[in-house]
Amino acid sequence: MFKKIINTFGTKFLGALLNFAIAAVISQAVGDVGKGEQSLLLTTITFILIFSDIVSGSSLVFLTPKHSFSKLILPTYIWSILIGLISACIVPIFYHALSLDFTINIGILSIFASLNAVNVTILIGKERVKEANYLNLFQPIAILSALAICYFLCGMKNVNAYIIALYVAYGGSWLGGLLLLRKDFRKVILHSWKEYKPVVSDLFKFGILNQTGHFVQFFNLRLSYYLLASYIDPGTTGVFSIAVSLAEAIWIISRSIALVQYARIANSDDPVYSQRLTLDLTKICIAFSTAGMLVLALFPSSFYIWMFGPEFGGVPPLIRILAPGTLMYSVYMIMGHYYSGIGKYQMNTYSALCGLFFTFSLGFTLIPRFEIYGAAITTSCAYIANAAFLIVFFLKHSGLHLRDCLLSVSDIRNFYSMFKLYYKEKFDK
Repeated sequence: MFKKIINTFGTKFLGALLNFAIAAVISQAVGDVGKGEQSLLLTTITFILIFSDIVSGSSLVFLTPKHSFSKLILPTYIWSILIGLISACIVPIFYHALSLDFTINIGILSIFASLNAVNVTILIGKERVKEANYLNLFQPIAILSALAICYFLCGMKNVNAYIIALYVAYGGSWLGGLLLLRKDFRKVILHSWKEYKPVVSDLFKFGILNQTGHFVQFFNLRLSYYLLASYIDPGTTGVFSIAVSLAEAIWIISRSIALVQYARIANSDDPVYSQRLTLDLTKICIAFSTAGMLVLALFPSSFYIWMFGPEFGGVPPLIRILAPGTLMYSVYMIMGHYYSGIGKYQMNTYSALCGLFFTFSLGFTLIPRFEIYGAAITTSCAYIANAAFLIVFFLKHSGLHLRDCLLSVSDIRNFYSMFKLYYKEKFDK
């Protein structure tokens, strides 16, 4: 398991560097307004994927060991395509200014993104984490390469360049998933509705529980983007999106850990083991995430101006405001994946609702008054509320105490021993 965490962290860290480069390229090429448009485009696709993931999302990690690939793949693929087509019709209702071509692209891109997510999630459910990581890593590589060609060779410095890049990334990653799962696809057969019925029932049952939390959490994570664009302007949204992306970069640690943790717990029947594993992984996450955030907070304004352009000099104070909430959200991810792994998705929903209370109560009051700083305060408070809720219930459910979550000298020794053993085995090979 430790090797899978290291591999996941390595690929996610490289992915984060590539995403950092993507943000820099976009910001330098099209400025804060163009960056704001790109952020809203990606956020809209992410919103659509919440509905696709009701059947095609992370609950597949939990269900893959329990149902055959042949019975899972057809319902998930059909649902992904259906939601993408519906979204292309519905999005213009909420975004009147969008052209027909733009909304069609959003719908098609959401289909490719969802189909790719199905492949990746099934690989994780089979504990083929390394292969899933490589598929995820392909996307930022493809986006950066396509943007470089569009911006610097073709002179296409607008949002259309980003749309082309997403087609290359999502489409290529989906084809890669088909290749990795080719043996499973060759065995796919059509079943009777009677055989599909319990599978579809589980997909919706666990998917709705899981995605209800994701739906609510979307507003905790990204409502501020839309509020800033509405109350202020897209340029402010672009600056804020850079600050959020940088602060959330430390989540590669918690996401790397949680991805492997989720698959392991979903394949385990020992509740005590799952709780102890979650506690140990939480400690690792806190230690490394705090160190990462301290480094991130030290970069001066001049660095961000050099990297992204003159409009982004105000990023450092935003990162410092976001830091406490971002660190707490790292803990939320570990705790949340514990509950997902044991099939109690409703706990994540309750936690998200707790954060949503702060998002709405503070977002509509602080953002109009304090603008971008109000958005940062709102986001940080929502993250803290998310984590605090799950921590309280995890401790109550496991019979542990808050002091058990604190990093001890023996924990540091154990972590050091694991690292030493891992690299010794790697060196011996």
